[in-house]
Amino acid sequence: MKQNFLEIEHFVLQQLNVQPLEEKDIPCAVFHIRKDLHSIDSLKLNFHWVLLCKKGHCTLSVGHHDFVAEASSISIIPPHTLLSAHNFSSDFEAYFLLFKSSFIKKGFVKSEIMEELLFINPDYPPTFPLESSAFDDTAYKFLKIKEEIENQQPFCLEISRLYVLQILFDYNRVCEICLLNSDKLLNREYQVMYEFRKLVDQHFRKHKTVKEYADIMFLSPKYISECVKNQTGISALTLIHHRLVLEAEFLLTYSSHSVKEVADQLGFSSVSTFSRFFKEKKGISPAQYQQNRKN
Repeated sequence: MKQNFLEIEHFVLQQLNVQPLEEKDIPCAVFHIRKDLHSIDSLKLNFHWVLLCKKGHCTLSVGHHDFVAEASSISIIPPHTLLSAHNFSSDFEAYFLLFKSSFIKKGFVKSEIMEELLFINPDYPPTFPLESSAFDDTAYKFLKIKEEIENQQPFCLEISRLYVLQILFDYNRVCEICLLNSDKLLNREYQVMYEFRKLVDQHFRKHKTVKEYADIMFLSPKYISECVKNQTGISALTLIHHRLVLEAEFLLTYSSHSVKEVADQLGFSSVSTFSRFFKEKKGISPAQYQQNRKN
């Protein structure tokens, strides 16, 4: 199946309430977002998105992780990963750094180091809190990149690349410190919940009941349901349905598939079963949702 990934200029135009970029095939850009943002429904990016939250909060779904990006936190969304963003607070303010992998790999750093820097561990939500001084330092780097890109002075891309590298090194350092200090690694309920979510992300097209995942994990459906509920506040079945809806939204919006083809892709027995499921979750039929998104 051909994947449809948003480029930077399309993401800016379609999802951010800011002026569209004149330049095409943009390798790097920074935006200071001070407005209310509408929900960002399921999509996949062809670039890295670094979100530095200054005020307020929003809820992000990235792969099989759901988390809140809060004030004084940094989050990195890797390319080609299914994501959505909702519940932007009225006081939400953040810096968005968008850059392509090819942009950062043009520097003088060895390729294996670059790959390590760009790797986002899928085992953990890609968001971490920053102390006040670290946040101010990171915000300064974002603004310097913005200034360099906008002014287009000699060596602006090279200087911007160095700032992006610093941000990535800083992120990886914060990541290591937070994980070393995390008690979640010792929490059995968290481990069960995480393994369940990872399996759902891999097998949601084939397995749609908690029992099927319980059989894979050699655990009882009741125990899995309790762990998931205690760790996330929602039921295990809701997580399965949420993943199906996210993929359905993405396919209906960014692929050329018909509703029947989407139903087949997601493993539903018939288009009518899929349509009932989608309408129950979204309050609108998949055909109407697809038409609204294409218009």
